[in-house]
Amino acid sequence: MFRDLRSAVSSTRRFAAFGLLILALGLGAYVMGTQHAHPRFIRAAGLLFWVVGAYLGIRIFTYVLLDPLLSNRKTDVPGFARDLVVFALYVAAAVLLLHQVGGVNLGALLGTGAIAAAVVGLSLQETLGNLFAGISLNLDEAFRPGDWIEVTGNLRGGAGQETFVGQVETMTWRSVQMVTENGDTTIFPNRILAQAVVTNLYAPSGLHRRTLKVTVEPHGPMVKTLAALAQALGGIPHYPDHKPEVVTHSFDMGGVVLELRWWALGWRHGRAANFQAVRLTQTVLNRLGIPLLGPHGATTPHVNPIVLKEGAIRDILKKIGLPSEWSQELQEGIVLRRAAPGEGIIREGDPGESLFMVMTGTLQVVRVAERLTPYTGLYWDVLAELGPGDWFGEGSLLTGAPRSATIVATSACELVELPKAAFEQSLKKDPLVVERLVDLMESRAQRMNQAPKTGHVRDEWLAQIKHWFRL
Repeated sequence: MFRDLRSAVSSTRRFAAFGLLILALGLGAYVMGTQHAHPRFIRAAGLLFWVVGAYLGIRIFTYVLLDPLLSNRKTDVPGFARDLVVFALYVAAAVLLLHQVGGVNLGALLGTGAIAAAVVGLSLQETLGNLFAGISLNLDEAFRPGDWIEVTGNLRGGAGQETFVGQVETMTWRSVQMVTENGDTTIFPNRILAQAVVTNLYAPSGLHRRTLKVTVEPHGPMVKTLAALAQALGGIPHYPDHKPEVVTHSFDMGGVVLELRWWALGWRHGRAANFQAVRLTQTVLNRLGIPLLGPHGATTPHVNPIVLKEGAIRDILKKIGLPSEWSQELQEGIVLRRAAPGEGIIREGDPGESLFMVMTGTLQVVRVAERLTPYTGLYWDVLAELGPGDWFGEGSLLTGAPRSATIVATSACELVELPKAAFEQSLKKDPLVVERLVDLMESRAQRMNQAPKTGHVRDEWLAQIKHWFRL
């Protein structure tokens, strides 16, 4: 960060210093004009008075009019546009004083100045290039302090293209100062940025899609693999209408290239989501026994199956109020699942027809929210906590309704999934259990403070269950 004396010296001390300087100049001009009758002293005193007056006038104009006008724009104040205006005012004041007080001929001054300008222009090509490039960058407003940008081009004068990502901290007449995610400060001359391709990673809406490609061995249930990865990526904070997705992209090295896609709010949120996506992808593919392909061949998955304790299914049925004698029939139909921290289990709005019971670990019912700290991005607001013995997803299992909430694992979890196919046969053999299922839905509504307010809600749930299972 640039050292700025304005942050080290208080405003009171600065005003006092300016006041003493102006008082000293005024006193000097007065003494020179009254104590000496020589015309040169009188002219010098007059010039000194006019210089002080011009300086005060420009300072007052800047404080009263210029700064308030520029503060309503996106330009950093005091910044590049302000410096240009103030510089132009000082040049105009200097020319006017030389002509009116000094008696300098403007025509001769302009003629001599043209030659001097040519000499100075040749010797200051890079400086002037930075100046005019800075004017262009500030007028375009393609980016501003606080934005994360990606710069691609010949940045160091060597061969080839380079890419740099950083957050814009300061824009001056000569350069743009950026800070990387590692905290390093990099200063780019304006002319380099004017010649490079700049991508604003915040504008225009803030949401930017990020992708990650992995190559896996060809295998049969590709649709199941895509669904499992997409479900796991649901643990990345996202808007309901911008859900992560996974598609088959292409073929490479004899395998299938999968592309994982998600939306991020700001560059740092995208980077954090990328780290999470890499971890979840490796975890899910290893869990499914699918090798990754690389230049050195395929990886070796390590699958650790879950083993239920004796009588575990009977205990689950007892907790949710179902007949324990169903345990034998459900033994073959249930699905045992593991989940890693940050992995999505179900996503709000997705279709579903299964119930989950938590065996070990903790989960959270979440809702997405935008925050500015520790950086701009999407985060999960926690609505409820789930632990061993809790269940969720009964609404989709019993009525076929879309998932009503997003649930994410916060620690390593083991879950038992009870799908409709395994549940349906047992229910048709004992249809009177439907009343217990309505009790299950009522207990969930009460736990979530959504208890039915009318007597018809129970009848509606009963009708939905019978229709869903064709009872």
